Amino acid sequence: MSEPESKVVEEKTITEIFGAQKVKLYKIKHFMFDFGGVMVEKSFAFKNLLDIIKHDLKIKEDFERDPLFRKTRRQLSSGRIDAREFLECVFNDHCIVEQKKSSALPPKKINVDYYLELWFHLYSKFVHLSLEMEKIVTRLHEAGYIVSLISNTFDIHAKSNELKGFYSIFDHVYLSNEIGLIKPDKKKYEYVLDQLGAKPKQCIFVDDKLRNLITAREMGIIVIKFESIDLFMKQLTALGIADIKENLREEIRDKYEIYVSKKKEYKQAKKKYKKAKKKKKKKKKLKHNIDYVVRRGAYKRKKRQYKSEKKKKKSDLVKEFDLT
Repeated sequence: MSEPESKVVEEKTITEIFGAQKVKLYKIKHFMFDFGGVMVEKSFAFKNLLDIIKHDLKIKEDFERDPLFRKTRRQLSSGRIDAREFLECVFNDHCIVEQKKSSALPPKKINVDYYLELWFHLYSKFVHLSLEMEKIVTRLHEAGYIVSLISNTFDIHAKSNELKGFYSIFDHVYLSNEIGLIKPDKKKYEYVLDQLGAKPKQCIFVDDKLRNLITAREMGIIVIKFESIDLFMKQLTALGIADIKENLREEIRDKYEIYVSKKKEYKQAKKKYKKAKKKKKKKKKLKHNIDYVVRRGAYKRKKRQYKSEKKKKKSDLVKEFDLT
């Protein structure tokens, strides 16, 4: 997706693009979260590192505008190169070239280890797991849902997160640098669904970037655009699960099973009633047909019960609205 197209997409909502989402709560089994911008505030460690490098080595070039730099960054995110190799590429492709242009002297030898350590500390010092989101993830797990992390990241960031125990609250962790796939590539979502043994309609995916949600939504995954804790809690309320209590998923499934049971009983009673009614017509001489009367009474009773449970299902277990 080009930069202009990306900006246009970010100005829209999932509802504007796809329409309202229909969520069948009794089918939801998985919650999948992005990391940066959702579980932690957005980190500027990477940008700050580049600014420091440019300042230290007097580089005027805007890295972000260079296609070669962007390609190298994608290789880092997909795990094809590690943080050290990335820095070496940046220094060789940009910094040393720039030094040669601006000086008749041989380029200075750059201490990669220094900038590698600086990068690690810049990220580790300023990235902290949101306590509110940690509680939500923990409660979702206790409620009976499988909670996974789907993140585009670098190996050096992942190392810090792992050392701090940030990943331990998730049942499954899918990092771009480990699986070699980057959001919003459809293959990444297909890989995750395959690993989980899940269908799209069984999953809710939370990300702060709309472009990452669009591909997921196209596949049938329910999506939520994360903007703040307060808004996210409102979205969960609208979804009908603001009270994330223990065994919530089992409770929702039980409600659905009651509906299915009443529907089955209603259909059976209807079938028996129709059979008795047909039989009654053949025996017109009988003033009273006990079997017919009994079947009709059972049918009407089961119909009322079924309609009652169907109404509950529509109000409690099926939601149709904008989750963004």
